[in-house]
Amino acid sequence: MATDPIQIVVDSSPAMLAYWDRDQRCLFANAAYMRWFGRTPESLIGATLRELLGPTIYALNLPHIEGALRGERQEFERELPDPMGGPPRHSQATYVPHVEDGVVSGFCVHVADVTQLRNALTQVKLLQGLIPLCAWCRKIRDARGNWTSLEQYLADHTDVSVTHSICDACNAKFEG
Repeated sequence: MATDPIQIVVDSSPAMLAYWDRDQRCLFANAAYMRWFGRTPESLIGATLRELLGPTIYALNLPHIEGALRGERQEFERELPDPMGGPPRHSQATYVPHVEDGVVSGFCVHVADVTQLRNALTQVKLLQGLIPLCAWCRKIRDARGNWTSLEQYLADHTDVSVTHSICDACNAKFEG
């Protein structure tokens, strides 16, 4: 069990934290990194990014790896397959170059799981701007110039279901 306060903080982070050298070999990884990839410290430290990520994800990340090794900070999102066979996860990755005396020695990696945020964003559909509404029949003109019912427009552009009822004012008109 770790007794170094810095190691305790780093291993308590839910984000994956690691350091990769110029040869793309892992020199450090926190507990979250090891849990995600199902690796022990002995099998992760010294492994290459290609070995860890596999050819498909490595190829997708390679432009960011190369950018970080040129000294350019990289930020990107990626859907990652779960190494343990669970559903894929969405991640926000940041690669921060480690530069000493003008030379890039490697880069630090911070990967946050943003799956819950991505799922929430998928659930939200926003209507923005002005909606052209016919003052007489209450139909809405879509982007192609077609007029459609309010109910159909809402069904096509949101996850809203419309129910029908009669308000008190209209009910009074019809009964009176």
